[in-house]
Amino acid sequence: MRKRNTIISVMLALILLLCGCKSGVIVQDEVSRRASTGESWTVMLYMCGSKLEEENNSASRVLSSLAYNLPENINVIVETGGSRSWDISDIYSDYQQDFIVQKNGIRLINQSSSKNMGSPDTLTGFLSWSIENYPAQHYMTVIWDHGGGPVGGVAYDSNYKFDSLSLNELKSAFGSLDVKMDIIGFDASLMSNIETASALSLYADYMVASEDIIPSDGWDYKKLFKYLSENPSASPAQVGKEICDGVSDNAADAEEYFVSMAVTDLTKYSKLAQTFDSMAMVMADAADTYVNLRTLQSSLNNLEYLGGNSQWEGYSNLIDTGSLADALENRSERAASNLKTAISDAVVYKKTNQYRTELSGLGVFYPSDYKAAEISKYRDICDSENYLEFIEKTCINPGVEDRRYNYEDSAAWQQYNEVSQDISIDASYDPSGTFSMTSNNIDMFKRAGVNYYMYNKNTGKYVFLYRDYSVEFDSAQKGYSHTVKNKIPMLGGTPVSMYRVSSNKDYDVYSIPVIQSGELKNIRMVKVKTGKKAGTYKFLGVWKGVGKYTGMAEREVTELEAGDVVTPIYEEYGQDTSKYVEGSAVRMGIGTAVINEKQIKDGEYALTYTAEDIYGAEHTSNAVSFNSKKGRITSSK
Repeated sequence: MRKRNTIISVMLALILLLCGCKSGVIVQDEVSRRASTGESWTVMLYMCGSKLEEENNSASRVLSSLAYNLPENINVIVETGGSRSWDISDIYSDYQQDFIVQKNGIRLINQSSSKNMGSPDTLTGFLSWSIENYPAQHYMTVIWDHGGGPVGGVAYDSNYKFDSLSLNELKSAFGSLDVKMDIIGFDASLMSNIETASALSLYADYMVASEDIIPSDGWDYKKLFKYLSENPSASPAQVGKEICDGVSDNAADAEEYFVSMAVTDLTKYSKLAQTFDSMAMVMADAADTYVNLRTLQSSLNNLEYLGGNSQWEGYSNLIDTGSLADALENRSERAASNLKTAISDAVVYKKTNQYRTELSGLGVFYPSDYKAAEISKYRDICDSENYLEFIEKTCINPGVEDRRYNYEDSAAWQQYNEVSQDISIDASYDPSGTFSMTSNNIDMFKRAGVNYYMYNKNTGKYVFLYRDYSVEFDSAQKGYSHTVKNKIPMLGGTPVSMYRVSSNKDYDVYSIPVIQSGELKNIRMVKVKTGKKAGTYKFLGVWKGVGKYTGMAEREVTELEAGDVVTPIYEEYGQDTSKYVEGSAVRMGIGTAVINEKQIKDGEYALTYTAEDIYGAEHTSNAVSFNSKKGRITSSK
């Protein structure tokens, strides 16, 4: 009889495996709870499955891990929705379902027809119902899904055209409640920023969120449940610390770079807002005059960017606020110092990594990609009028409608406009190996870089390799100079395209676009700038980037391991940057998943200068070609 039962069990397991659905996660009966351990908490997990569930079963993995023997004073309520499919049997895409966490799984306690999880009414309904049925002394809301930063929002519902909760909608949802949250947390990317803090400052004491991409496994809920059960009287800040540490512990090696969790005391937001606005006033004033704007923009050349920041990754348009303050110290030491102090006071705990120890814990919108729609959306959520003035005065995209501040009215634009029409830049190469650029209006530029191109015999065109910012400015010659290198970065011996996406005092961060398993992805690398390892590279991980139209940031960052195959892609010189050509496939062997600077391969190459002006427009010089043979560089005739 036992043998027969074993066979039946194996057959049922195989059927479930073939169906691809998890069972045993949802339980039917209420079970007894441990005795109360003290003060009461209700944790409300708003789980919008979205593409994370549809493509990776990520939400189902979290739900499968939630079983915990909670005491009577701790209730954890979960609402599911937002996905077109679920990996767990009895969770359905055409229903909103509410579950309570028990020691043996999650139990269904409420169900209704599907609702848009990108709607504030859906969030309000879930929170109100949970608070009414599970009243407590302390409340925590956790929003789980993709995040898109202050402009993109959070919780992208696949069933409703990826509609998401905007910051104003979050404000509306929490403002409709009769209670204030102890903690509002985001198990989502790019949500720890000044704008989100502003939206939530009246409705919660603390915010717990990731400044950059959150690792794919996100929060360690069992660690959180254990801590709350054993420390129900802990302060929200202490609970937030446990959450941040749990995310760091959960992160895979490839995700280490992105760990950037922070606990923000929202009761300190008023002071933070004042100091940020004072800093923004310095920026807005500088935008009015040509010389001041050039000086200001030059100081902003090296900022710590968050999320995507290349044409292949997409653009999150977020920087670290502390990085911004550091860059502006020369402009106004007092304003920058006051802002850094206010951030330090508000961010009571942060968890970062070895590559980004200087992250402040709070990001801020800063457009490197001036899309008209994003600028217009930002106008509705920006809490600093001075910062909005700076953004609009430096954004020369004519598609931005209903401006409050017109760049054409500033003296800086008037002077710029006079000279920009007749600008000329000329590049030349001399036998000593120096590549130079001169211009009749050199003061118009905030920086310049040298683009390296490689000749592709298959297409008969040059393809982009990387831009090198190691140039010297020569005021007497009114130009820049660069020493041409006979070594270039290679992946496993293959030259690749590299885009610098961020920078701090210790590291430059690069992104390499590749095709892997039929999908466009990006290899993230850091280049060490200081110490004994200066000039060396370290592989971080492979990442899809951010949605072109939604702005939602992918969470999964994977290793590049021996046996993996990637195909580098390249932008052709002078072509539409949305198109690319594929190179030769590279199979990773043991130890080849690294970037090394190796002797340049024999062949023909080309150089151009790209000079960026004070309004972010790029100006490209003429191309100069050179040959390489056994590492020796000679000018092409």
